[in-house]
Amino acid sequence: MRQGILFIILLLLLPISVAVQDLLPAIPPFQGRVQLLPVVFCFGVMALPLVPSLYFALATALVQGLVLLQIQSGQVELGLTVPVVFFLTWAILLQMASEATHGMRWEVHALGSAAVTLTLLGIEFLVLCVKRGGLPLEMTVLLRVVIPSVAALLIAPLLYFALRKLVPVFLEENPLPKKPNFSR
Repeated sequence: MRQGILFIILLLLLPISVAVQDLLPAIPPFQGRVQLLPVVFCFGVMALPLVPSLYFALATALVQGLVLLQIQSGQVELGLTVPVVFFLTWAILLQMASEATHGMRWEVHALGSAAVTLTLLGIEFLVLCVKRGGLPLEMTVLLRVVIPSVAALLIAPLLYFALRKLVPVFLEENPLPKKPNFSR
């Protein structure tokens, strides 16, 4: 029951996180934008079992793909294929990390959020460079990728500690049988 409620809450948090991240001001030095969607994605993927986490990854890819949908000269620059492959790959990797650490840990969630944000922005930049031609590697561009990743690293524990009570805790599958009590 708690798993279903958690899944619904996380699905509702996806569009809310996109709306909130667009309302947040840019980080001053190089106008880097705070990315909340990867933080919610990492929490959801690590908190849910494998199959629901893959569905959650598909929902995240749909939301991110629709946010980034741009049409230039009659051609779609960023479609849905790249986000679907990206988020499914990260979902599998984060599930493996969650299994390796025997459950969800805030440190892994924070590092995963930073890594997902870094690779998400980096891949978006590279795909746009390939589509438009040229690779303008400047310090400003690199900082616009790195600063949101550091912000995700700092924001992730806040989300983790706010939602950790909703994560179902599974007991041992085969608990030891009770000893019979022969005394009355």
